[in-house]
Amino acid sequence: MPERSGKVYVIALCGGADRPIARLGDRTPFQAAATPNLDHLARQGCTGLLTVIEPGITPESDSGAMALLGFDPRKYYTGRGPLEGFGSDFWDPEGSCVAFRVNFASQDPDSGRLDRRTSRDLTDDELQALAGELRAGVELPGDLRFGLKAYGRHRGIVALTSRTLALSGEVANTDPGFVRRGPFGVPTGGPVSSALACTALDDREESLRTAELVNELVAQTGRILRASEVNRCRIADGKRPANLLLFRDAGDTLPRLPGLAAGFRLRFFGQIPAERALSRLLGAEFTHTAPRPDEDLTLYYGQLAGELASAPENLVFVHVKGPDEPGHDGLPHDKVEAIEAIDRDLIGPLAARLGPADTLVVTCDHSTPCELGIHSDDRVPAVVTGAGVPRDETERFDEATAARGGLPVDRADGLLTWLTGNPSD
Repeated sequence: MPERSGKVYVIALCGGADRPIARLGDRTPFQAAATPNLDHLARQGCTGLLTVIEPGITPESDSGAMALLGFDPRKYYTGRGPLEGFGSDFWDPEGSCVAFRVNFASQDPDSGRLDRRTSRDLTDDELQALAGELRAGVELPGDLRFGLKAYGRHRGIVALTSRTLALSGEVANTDPGFVRRGPFGVPTGGPVSSALACTALDDREESLRTAELVNELVAQTGRILRASEVNRCRIADGKRPANLLLFRDAGDTLPRLPGLAAGFRLRFFGQIPAERALSRLLGAEFTHTAPRPDEDLTLYYGQLAGELASAPENLVFVHVKGPDEPGHDGLPHDKVEAIEAIDRDLIGPLAARLGPADTLVVTCDHSTPCELGIHSDDRVPAVVTGAGVPRDETERFDEATAARGGLPVDRADGLLTWLTGNPSD
């Protein structure tokens, strides 16, 4: 590919890729959705399937974004926890830090039944009230500091920092839904029954200490959550209480990322702390963007398209959350509607603003199959169009069509290199 003179837009449709679903007539949501704008891009450019990390390693939004920005997660990724902690301003460069991804979960005290996501119906007001009680109530010895950020219905980040005690990310998950594989958290895929005790993954003093601290935090936060008025009201309303924190994806080291491909200046539009962290590590600009719960998506996506087009940087990356939640909830028709809204209200208006030298990439950071309800390691479709991009014979944007496409790249971390002809490091 020749060196590009215009802007490159990369749109990552969070969890958009899927598998054929009986409720959709054995079609994927991309196949079932009316996507005239994505299909037009396919006819104007080329499509293909991308491996985000490797078979057996399931991407998260942060590792997927890292790959799409040109960095192989197998080489650079150090875990979700460190990126979330750094992006939440919990990281102390002069101390020892360890950070975790957490879920506000629900454990039935009688049956022991575990719901890893508190039925996914926590309101943001409830979530923030619970987080405030935890921040006020947790007590740790010495100079240990407890940081907590809660977001996204049931999600959160916990960080522990100290300037006198060494801490370690080499500890196991208490979340039974994920098993550690190096820095990656891989979904177990089976039914879960109860939370796990945190154990050290090596025999170093700092690892043993950190595992003990996590188990103490689970106990302390559990007592605070069970006593919360928020949960008393939820129980009275017939809802499951958020009475347990599940810890996973620990890490104590930030990734060392080389610069972007030569000539690129990045603007990252995202909504999770890990994405802010990636931007900071790359010296890039970050813009937080997410629709409010009651916001009209047509207006939101239209405004976002304008913001992307007006960004002064020549590499614009945007993480669009829409399809992921219906995938987790097992709602294929809702996923179809989310894809159609993005095609109509974001892809179309942005494509209409492209200049003759611009390039547009639409792909996914990972797959969230509705019938799994979790992320998978499936390859994801991608379409690339713009000046100098060769056309292939595909005419639609979906997984099966992309498998027959002519995109000469099969890994997400190779996409920008192909577009520029320059390596990212």
